[in-house]
Amino acid sequence: MADIDKQFELRQLLKAYRKGLISDEVFEDQMREIQLGGSPPAAEFAPPPPPARTYHVRDKTFTSERDMLVCFLDEFRAGEAFGGVVFSLWAEVAKNPAIRGGLRAVCEREAMHGRVLAARLSEIGAQPSATLPESFREKARARLGSAHVSDADKVSDFLKQIPDAEAAVAPIREVIGQVEDDVESCALLAGILEDELATIRWFHETGKALGISANNTAAGNEAPAP
Repeated sequence: MADIDKQFELRQLLKAYRKGLISDEVFEDQMREIQLGGSPPAAEFAPPPPPARTYHVRDKTFTSERDMLVCFLDEFRAGEAFGGVVFSLWAEVAKNPAIRGGLRAVCEREAMHGRVLAARLSEIGAQPSATLPESFREKARARLGSAHVSDADKVSDFLKQIPDAEAAVAPIREVIGQVEDDVESCALLAGILEDELATIRWFHETGKALGISANNTAAGNEAPAP
């Protein structure tokens, strides 16, 4: 193909593409056909660069790995730190000794997660700022810290909110799967994920021992599990 003919075709193709008359796929196919007829086109006619990478956590989108991690680590920290507090309130009033003993381990894990996540945020140059809604915290404290609500009912609350362990940790896996550069944060999250699975399994096993399962808990007005 003569250079003048090729340049004409390139200009026509580019006009159609800029006007939205052809798709990216058609544009790229046509570019390849034109290139086969002669030397590579000038830079001004090159296909558009691929879109910048984006990162996703639940319904949020980020343009950098660090931004994603800062947001996720901070929100995760807030939930874990509160879990350490509110499960401790339950442990103080628990009447079932097996539940009381298990809750002590759960409290330590949750509180430790809150501390190490806060420390990691500081190490990557961010400050903890996320908080759980006050209404949520008040409701959880009132119910889990109440001596008048049975241990069985509190276990039932948890199973109702977290019936499936893998679904519960899916957001952590989603973040881990997107991390390429910050391997330290990735490894930290992987370790916490295993702890979270252990906590959820303990609740489910405790529920079975009490004759409760995620499939037979009835809907109610209980506070969500932290």
